[in-house]
Amino acid sequence: MKVSKLVRDPEPVPSAVHHGISRRRAMSLAITALGGTALAACSSDSGSSSSSSRVTLNMWGFADLSKTLVKQYEQAHPNVKIQTKISDYDASHQTLLTALASGRGPDIAQIAIDYMGEFVAHASVFTDLRKLGADSLKSQYLSWRWDGGVASDGSIVGIPTDVGGMAIAYRTDLFAKAGLPTDPAAVGALWPTWDDYIATGKKYVAASGKKFIDSGKAVFRAESNQGDLKYVDADGKPVYDTNPQIRKSWQDGVAAIDAGLSANVATYTPQWDTAVANGTISTLIVPAWMLTQVEQQAPATKGKWNIAVLPGKVGNDGGSFLAIPKHAPHAQQAYDFIKWLEAPAQQLALFKENNTFPTVPALYTDPAVTQFTSPFFSNAPVGKIYIASVQGMKAHPVGAQDRIVENQFENGLGRVDQGSQSGAKSWSQVMSDVKRELQG
Repeated sequence: MKVSKLVRDPEPVPSAVHHGISRRRAMSLAITALGGTALAACSSDSGSSSSSSRVTLNMWGFADLSKTLVKQYEQAHPNVKIQTKISDYDASHQTLLTALASGRGPDIAQIAIDYMGEFVAHASVFTDLRKLGADSLKSQYLSWRWDGGVASDGSIVGIPTDVGGMAIAYRTDLFAKAGLPTDPAAVGALWPTWDDYIATGKKYVAASGKKFIDSGKAVFRAESNQGDLKYVDADGKPVYDTNPQIRKSWQDGVAAIDAGLSANVATYTPQWDTAVANGTISTLIVPAWMLTQVEQQAPATKGKWNIAVLPGKVGNDGGSFLAIPKHAPHAQQAYDFIKWLEAPAQQLALFKENNTFPTVPALYTDPAVTQFTSPFFSNAPVGKIYIASVQGMKAHPVGAQDRIVENQFENGLGRVDQGSQSGAKSWSQVMSDVKRELQG
């Protein structure tokens, strides 16, 4: 499986979005109760963790590891075998939550940014990576990505993988037919703000009769991730209903739908793949890791895409952490693998192979990154574009229940996109739904 799968942050699979919030809350309480106790042996391989023994490191996550790097590590460490268990995005985190609540789990857990607040809140059921020397790694990473894996008591729960800097991919051939510029600098100048992006979309739709974006919630997700706050404040207090950034992001998502810009296709569905391939939509809000997805699903469009700056210029969507549950049978070997996998050399290899953008700022001056271009995207300077997107980032606080809140906003915009509710009515339902889910 491609390396980009490691960092993908897809929209929820419908069947995996809700498993019952009350059940989830019960498991959360169970995890808290287990925090001060010894967990059961976590891996299915419960043999000796001696460095001279052959051990299997079990990793659970929503995206597979690079076969190339896994093979490279196993060859250098013949006593170690890496085995992955991959589930859908939301389902993988639910599986981990369930396992931890019952005192089980893998050697390595992949946890997305969206969910990290929930697991950091239960840091006591994870190995504090300070005990394995992770303090010495902090200076290597973007500070805001590193801080997302640190609990309030200072314990280090996870090591960051990638960073999901954002940009706009656009079809140059479709823009030209609609009378819009095609040069990246000129295109980026069309939309310094999201209002301008929507205005450009209106011009495109009027001239072409085609759609401009895949969905209204894509606008909401990108814009809401650009603020200093999202769903909670620095103290963890919910602000989803009062945060101006959320309100404006919602309004822009609705405005894009109401203006007829949206094709109403959910990311990573067959319908989305078709829309990207056949030119139904002309722009995509693309985190770095999504570039490979576009290449895979629309190979015949090579050279027809280019990349321009995102409205607002900076932003992040996606990325994950690698954590080790407490009392994992092979914690030291797991940490050794994580440390190696997320070191600068391997992060550079991942970027070259599949646009997995590194969290290591030292690589942002490396010619291998700064001069990296993508032939598929008209030789766009991918390295420079995504460096600019993430260097000015200030991460917003992530709450323990952020993913629950996010699901309700995405569901709400989905209703607007489907034409079943107006933006105003859907907003009111989102407010009620979030309140219910958080109290359930």
